[in-house]
Amino acid sequence: MKRTVLSRPAAIPALMALLPATLWVLLSSPPAWAHARLLDSSPAADAVVARAPAAVRLHFDGPVSQAYTTVVVAGLDGRSYSDGAPTVRGGDVRQKVSPLPSGRIQVTWRTVAADGAPLQGRYTFTNADKTAPTQPSPAPTAPTAPAARAPSPAAGSAASGGSLDAGDWPWWAAGGGLVAATAVLLAVGVRRSAAAPRPPRREDAPRG
Repeated sequence: MKRTVLSRPAAIPALMALLPATLWVLLSSPPAWAHARLLDSSPAADAVVARAPAAVRLHFDGPVSQAYTTVVVAGLDGRSYSDGAPTVRGGDVRQKVSPLPSGRIQVTWRTVAADGAPLQGRYTFTNADKTAPTQPSPAPTAPTAPAARAPSPAAGSAASGGSLDAGDWPWWAAGGGLVAATAVLLAVGVRRSAAAPRPPRREDAPRG
């Protein structure tokens, strides 16, 4: 009976097919698990409001953590007008404020998305309410080295909308492990293929 000997293990084609699939999962994972981002706010950034708001609202395109959300609404003098802790419902954040003074108001927010990615941003709006008290001028301070500017809501949104950060490392680690494992199995299969005995050629077969 004629025996058929494979020149290479049958697993090699499967491994070759698995490698592109693994690379595709690795490259497509970060966009698939994009982080939440700030969609809009009220009052909006750079807006001029004729009536002082009773609360500041932030709207994200995904749920954020109640426990790790802070919103500081401050005047030019650095005084905070935030009234209590913010309330979070899914991707909606509401921060009550005490009566705001006239002039520029700064909103600084921090939160954590549902996937664990930290988000932060800062923006200003102007309170033009004529009935609001006049805001005291900031006290002069000695010049210091410029501090790193916190990202604006737009910058924070871009950073959390799919760019690589601490929240992406599990997907990249898993994908890298799959690629490494596939490469090792492929190398073992090639070695076994080279060491496998070859069938005798017809001219080497014994003659009857």
